[in-house]
Amino acid sequence: MTFLEECRRDAAEVWQAYAHHPWIEAMAAGTLTTKQFVFFQLDDGAHVAEFNRALALGVAKAPTGHAWARAAAHVLDDMSTTAELAEKQSLLDELGAGQPMRHDRWSCSPEREGYVNHLVRVAYEGTFAHIAASLYPCSLFTTVVGERFRGVTITGPPAFRRWADMYTRRTRNEMCARHAEVIEQAAETGGDAERCTLRRLYRRSLEHQVRVFDAAWRGERGWPGSTAPCWT
Repeated sequence: MTFLEECRRDAAEVWQAYAHHPWIEAMAAGTLTTKQFVFFQLDDGAHVAEFNRALALGVAKAPTGHAWARAAAHVLDDMSTTAELAEKQSLLDELGAGQPMRHDRWSCSPEREGYVNHLVRVAYEGTFAHIAASLYPCSLFTTVVGERFRGVTITGPPAFRRWADMYTRRTRNEMCARHAEVIEQAAETGGDAERCTLRRLYRRSLEHQVRVFDAAWRGERGWPGSTAPCWT
């Protein structure tokens, strides 16, 4: 059993809550509403920006010429923050959402800000292996979304299909594989304390991922006392 297999086993209930979240299952069943889909996309703006910021910090911290750094640089070049946000904006426009994609923490849900803050803190304080461990669960959209819906009919607006296909791209799959390689190597060469840190980072990112899906599923309106969506 690999280290990451152990991590998934030890966090099995969180993994199942992520991989089979009601939001995702509703998309598979054809019952996901446009409102729930739009909520997730609008709420994702800050995440896109900070995920890429964490990758950039990882490139700076990784050994020169490391395969993980090359993959991260490819992601940043092939799917820049502005390009990814523009792609998501096109989905929203197609759906008539009437809202602009934003990429600051002031325009996302409390759940999403918690996730963003987690990634940024790890990126600044941790090693590049810690960054890989914190980003890996998000990169598993290649499995949770990409593989799950590959070649499967998705009932709903064409924008749903276009979004799912974003996670089948080679660049994303390569980055996910490189995350896994770095985590396994760090677990093998590090001591018990390092393995514990990697486990905690992996699990906490999984937990945050569940929370942001919870917010999109329930259509929460924002911060306590707020009567409007957090992005207005």
